[in-house]
Amino acid sequence: MTDTKLSKATKLRALQDIFIKELPSRLDAIEKMWNEGKVGKVEFHRLIHSLSGSAGTFGFSLLGDVACEIELLIKQQNGSAASPELNTAIEQALLKLQKIAEKGPDDLKPVGEMLSTPKYINTEESALIYVLEDDVNLAKEIQQQLQHFGYAVELFHNTNELRAGVARQLPDALLADIHLPEASDAGPRAAAELNMKEGKSVPVIFTSGHNTWEDRLSAVRAGGQAYLSKPINFALLVEQLDSVTGRKQESDYRILIVDDTLLLAKHYAAVLGEAGMQTEVLNHPDKILDVLAVFRPDLILMDIYMPDCTGIEAAQVIRQHSAYTNLPIVYLSTEKALDQQLEALHVGGDDFLQKPISDRHLIAAVRIRARRFREISRSMNRDGLTDLLNHINLKLALEREVSQAQRRNAVLTFVMIDIDHFKSVNDNYGHPVGDQVIKSLARLLSQRLRKGDIAARYGGEEFAVILPDTSVKDAYRLINDLREQFAQIVYNHIDGDFSVTFSAGIAACQSSTDMESLVAEADSALYDAKSIGRNQVVIAKTEPDD
Repeated sequence: MTDTKLSKATKLRALQDIFIKELPSRLDAIEKMWNEGKVGKVEFHRLIHSLSGSAGTFGFSLLGDVACEIELLIKQQNGSAASPELNTAIEQALLKLQKIAEKGPDDLKPVGEMLSTPKYINTEESALIYVLEDDVNLAKEIQQQLQHFGYAVELFHNTNELRAGVARQLPDALLADIHLPEASDAGPRAAAELNMKEGKSVPVIFTSGHNTWEDRLSAVRAGGQAYLSKPINFALLVEQLDSVTGRKQESDYRILIVDDTLLLAKHYAAVLGEAGMQTEVLNHPDKILDVLAVFRPDLILMDIYMPDCTGIEAAQVIRQHSAYTNLPIVYLSTEKALDQQLEALHVGGDDFLQKPISDRHLIAAVRIRARRFREISRSMNRDGLTDLLNHINLKLALEREVSQAQRRNAVLTFVMIDIDHFKSVNDNYGHPVGDQVIKSLARLLSQRLRKGDIAARYGGEEFAVILPDTSVKDAYRLINDLREQFAQIVYNHIDGDFSVTFSAGIAACQSSTDMESLVAEADSALYDAKSIGRNQVVIAKTEPDD
């Protein structure tokens, strides 16, 4: 077992041990309330509901089933006095609980053992791309362009050369032309052979100058993840490679877990955490709005039945705030009645999951819904051309980061970037080429920045970058390296190849700096960079705080 799996099993087993240790006292409390005639009380129902929802998760499936039976029997009372028959049924079920608990858990194997943890790609290492292309000049151009974006590239001009390359080392991805001199479908055949022989799935992107249905179908049948028509749009190619090689990193999904059973909530947090998600646990719904503002979750996982405030009521309070209109709320409960589930969804929920739930099911359900929310948010908050934050959301992000930096007494730098002579690019080569230039700079920013950094398209050919916990010196080094790298990218056009540069201004956030003045200082530094010859990075001259 790997260290990660061992750690995961240890965490989950520790929670199971706590459940086993606390189980006798929980059953004693239930027994005491029954003997005192408090079966109709809310607290008795809450104890049974908690046991029903958590027992199966910790290896006591039979115990959970019996607790669920008791819960259903209690609901049959509907607030009225229980009949002798109903009391007898509940008493027999309570005795059954004790007997099952004495036998111990159904399964002592480590809980969550079959969990799969997502693979994380080390983006510090260059992904290796094999290019199968018989056009020597085009192949060299592809190699040159991809190297600017941090890819290691090897060229092959026929399938025999590719076979020899694969024998030496398996690539992270293959870019293959469909038509080669040796056969009209040589590219798809080579890709299929590679994956069949190696027994591994190497991502494949196909290119073709014909763009026919037959070419596209052959790419699909050969397992191609993408299809690009020639002439190749390099910005789109880099984007596709980033995606299939895992270099386009998404920040961890943030999941807020609201459940009055702390042990169960901790189990869900451990399971989702080992699957690469950030979690926050709440046992009291009245703190939800405070946590939402700070934690900014991608999804809320919430029990329906909680004391003082139900999950349904909490969802309605959340939906009163327009900022959380689209935030997914997934109910997690033992409730089996379809009418109750539909009612819960009708007043603010997005989905309903039933307790007990397997670890694998929980991860898949949460990840799918969180990903969908990210995609919706991205389409609303991002610039359509570059996939960076748009101007409005940049201002919101900057205001938030300035406030946090000042509260933590931390450093923060803000950068304004402007592509030099961009109007000439549009005038001389056309707006589609200008868009390609903008997208290539956006791609560089996305690749070079850390997860916590924020890049945005400020407007037109202007960009902005927020660098939390980054000194002016480090910011200058980063932006200047990007400036040099961007200047090396060559754009191809019928009127000749060309390159583009950018200028940048950097400003540091002081303890008394507000958002507007920080933007103004960076913009002034950018103006200075333009005025002294462009293709420069200038640091704003700011007075230190007293």
